[in-house]
Amino acid sequence: VDAAYVETDIDNAPTADGFGLRGSVGFAENWFVFADYTDQSVQGIDITGYDVGFGGHYGMTDSLDLVGRVGYTKVELDAGGGLNADDDGYLLDLGLRGRVADGVELEGGIHYTDYTDGGDNTGLYVGGRFHFNKTWAVGAEYQSGDDADSLLAYVRASF
Repeated sequence: VDAAYVETDIDNAPTADGFGLRGSVGFAENWFVFADYTDQSVQGIDITGYDVGFGGHYGMTDSLDLVGRVGYTKVELDAGGGLNADDDGYLLDLGLRGRVADGVELEGGIHYTDYTDGGDNTGLYVGGRFHFNKTWAVGAEYQSGDDADSLLAYVRASF
């Protein structure tokens, strides 16, 4: 489970910021389900995002995995006074994740979303985390897409 500060720089708009929660539950050794939630605001507009889906990882070496995800994504905008909009679609991710040193994990890959009304977006992401022990870690992730760039800084608890 990750609890995050999220900042998104949207092209031709002021920067939005807020918080995020995300988590995953593994099963059958190489598979997992995931859920992500973000709640950001900018100039009186609330932006809420949801992702849920399924993924898997394949060990390429003892310290490097190929990771893929597929899921449902939704975004809601609320400007108050009954002015709101939402859109949904699907997401695809493909990346690499690996331990590069004791307690240090890095990842990177490509992220694709396709919204029903809002078109599609392809972006790249890179991130890293430092594990203090088997339970606690801190990390950061940068995502750069067609129309927006996001930065996440988070604390992770593993159970």
